[in-house]
Amino acid sequence: MSNQHLPSLNLIRVFEVAARRMSFKDAADELFVSPPAVSHQIRALEENLGVTLFKRANRKITLTPEGKRYYLHIKRGLDLIHTATLAVRKEKKQRRFVINTLPNIASLLLFPNIHEFQAEHPELNIQIDSDVSRIDLENSETNVAIRHECGNEPELTYHPLVQIALTPICSRSYLEQHPKLRKGDFRNCRLIKISGDTYQWPRWQTQWNLLPDTQNELVVSTVQASIEAVKNNIGVAMGYLPTAHQFMNKDDDLVLPMPDKVTPHGECFLTYCNSNADDEIIKAFYDWMVRIIAEEWKDKKN
Repeated sequence: MSNQHLPSLNLIRVFEVAARRMSFKDAADELFVSPPAVSHQIRALEENLGVTLFKRANRKITLTPEGKRYYLHIKRGLDLIHTATLAVRKEKKQRRFVINTLPNIASLLLFPNIHEFQAEHPELNIQIDSDVSRIDLENSETNVAIRHECGNEPELTYHPLVQIALTPICSRSYLEQHPKLRKGDFRNCRLIKISGDTYQWPRWQTQWNLLPDTQNELVVSTVQASIEAVKNNIGVAMGYLPTAHQFMNKDDDLVLPMPDKVTPHGECFLTYCNSNADDEIIKAFYDWMVRIIAEEWKDKKN
């Protein structure tokens, strides 16, 4: 519908007040105008709509059936506008800070600890989006992204957070049942693999020339699921360092059967648009991330 067919918001506002107060004089007092001005605008609205909204008799007004129906509709509309306006004003006072991150980092680092960063920056409305796919930072509301491996985008800044490495991980009791694992013998072992990461086992096996002679596999969807399988003595998973230290620090039952056989697996970065290079909140978030990683992923057993 073209805007020329719609009455102005000012006419609608005058009608809402007059219908609510049931008095042109009281409406004029609330709107800081004269009663004739209110009467004039009501008639303009009636002409625009082609209906009579008020019955006028002896200086008293009542709503016509059409007026009642119209009032109910525009009251809901004005209430929505009022709610939206309050929300925008609140957002203006509280800055939105959107973090796009890998699911593993979201569950291990951000969700358990983000309240600390929030307490340091109460002016922020923090949103965490967990996704393995890379978001277009320049064409989204996302402020920062945590990514595995650096891209080639000249418009983005990459700050290194932590280097990632691979090495097998299992429970202590599973290693006792399969002691040859210490020497890289995977016979009679079950391999736990992650469906979304098909390179972890081959990359590690290629470097150390260890090809597990087993078809016994369990495929899970997340790193957390693979760790839960390890805790339940289901098999041996490929652990991510230093991430694995977080599980091992909380559970003495988890061990690295071959701690000397570690394979580099890229690096995690904090990424943001070059145009935000001077953003103090992004700088503070980067410093906070570095500190949390050092605390949570430290090898406390060494």
